[in-house]
Amino acid sequence: MRHHALAVVALALAAGPSLAQEACKPVALKTPAVKLEEIYRTAEGHAKAWKADVVPARITNTILGPLKADGSSEAWTVSFFSPSANAHVSVNTFRGGLNCWAQAGGAGRLPDLKPGFVIDGAKLYAIAKQHGAKFLADGYFVQVGTAAAPSNRHATWNLQFSKADGKSAPILIVVDANTGKVEQVLER
Repeated sequence: MRHHALAVVALALAAGPSLAQEACKPVALKTPAVKLEEIYRTAEGHAKAWKADVVPARITNTILGPLKADGSSEAWTVSFFSPSANAHVSVNTFRGGLNCWAQAGGAGRLPDLKPGFVIDGAKLYAIAKQHGAKFLADGYFVQVGTAAAPSNRHATWNLQFSKADGKSAPILIVVDANTGKVEQVLER
């Protein structure tokens, strides 16, 4: 979750047209901070316009866009994989702009996200606050990202606390992405 949307775009641009291509025209958003549910629906629309058979691969905010209490962020990366194209697309937002980049190849381990999986950013923030209020009080902010278990692709939201300098708090909150129930609070 440490990479950010600008790095993804820069990498895509540096890779050249043979490896990455623009999958949607850049769009100015109504507001820089977009709620998780809204960005997921928007990204899914762009991804399905790109390839109809896409499935979600990864959803994360970045250190440049901390998750806010209302469930919004100024920096999201939402990736989808198309089995028919054997390619993936990333829909990125950063401070009021949205762009999409597609690239050949897999998108990593795909989480087993069920219809209706949790995309309530305010709920995820509340869970993070419940288990990590002391870190928020100490200047950390919330980062969220989906993950898939190696053995069965069990889908989770991983919640962690970071500072702008990249320092992470010694806690990880694992939430079932399909039910919203806290599975583990791991302290390192």
